[in-house]
Amino acid sequence: MGGASVTANGGILVDLGETRYALDPHSHVRADYTFVSHAHIDHMHAPSKTEKVIASSVTGELAKARGYDLGRTTEEVEGVELLDSGHILGSRAIRIADEVYYTGDASGRTRAFLGKCRTRQARILVMETTYGTPEYVFPPTAKLVKEVNSVIASAYDRGNPVVLMGYPLGKAQLLSYFFSSWEPMIYHEKVATMNRIHIEHGVPLKRGTTFDPSKGLDDLPSGPWLMVSPMASGKSRVMSHLKKKYGAILVAFSGWALGQGYKFTMGADYSFPLSDHCDYQELLSLVRAVSPETVYTVHGFASEFAQDLRKLGFSARPLAPYQSSISDF
Repeated sequence: MGGASVTANGGILVDLGETRYALDPHSHVRADYTFVSHAHIDHMHAPSKTEKVIASSVTGELAKARGYDLGRTTEEVEGVELLDSGHILGSRAIRIADEVYYTGDASGRTRAFLGKCRTRQARILVMETTYGTPEYVFPPTAKLVKEVNSVIASAYDRGNPVVLMGYPLGKAQLLSYFFSSWEPMIYHEKVATMNRIHIEHGVPLKRGTTFDPSKGLDDLPSGPWLMVSPMASGKSRVMSHLKKKYGAILVAFSGWALGQGYKFTMGADYSFPLSDHCDYQELLSLVRAVSPETVYTVHGFASEFAQDLRKLGFSARPLAPYQSSISDF
């Protein structure tokens, strides 16, 4: 059996001997196994009944709650190892023999109930590079949490409620965990659904009341409260109403918040760079840990990061078709 080859044709395809693996394809592709790294929408597709899907059982459960039935998934395939990627609950990286290590999306730091990405050495590394330029280096999480608590305390002192906004799966659960000491706690219904699954899997999230904007916007209590919500523009119908009627302070969370214009683009009062991805330095550390002969970069700053790796002596190039939107979570 020769070494593995990696191509991009309707998905990231790995051929090793007689076996083909499709890694996070956006639609059905012909392969012996399909790997789904995690349950964010930009990594989902509706597999055919004949596809053999490799994914964690938690990813299958979260995907189904989001409208994607992965069917019967497996974590046990000969020659394949799944490792916690640290991105969100259930997320996995995959190592195929000692040939290919693929991260999917990954985090390089522990956050609350999530660990950082576990690595293994491999000849070929295929990695996401969402924040693959040097300006994206995130502050310590403890420092960020302290600053956000100060914002919430100041708003409560003035009698204003606060809306914390992040992706409904992943970021929202971290926000629910980090700021659970504030009362009353309200969860947007999309966040509440994801929170319930986390609680069922032992994540210690506080139960709060559920806010369903489709059933009305005027039933929230007066005085300060804390809401965890999916990301939305401050100009959206719901957020505009919360600001006008209740004086809500909007706080947005994303790695993109390191950019000067992010807060204004989102129409938020505050923004903080809390991310579920590796920052630039963590991406470099991941490459060194895998110690590959060849690196393929996907998503985000794929070309820029591959160029930086070449300057460091690595053989690296982007798989250019894989560029995701920051709204695909």
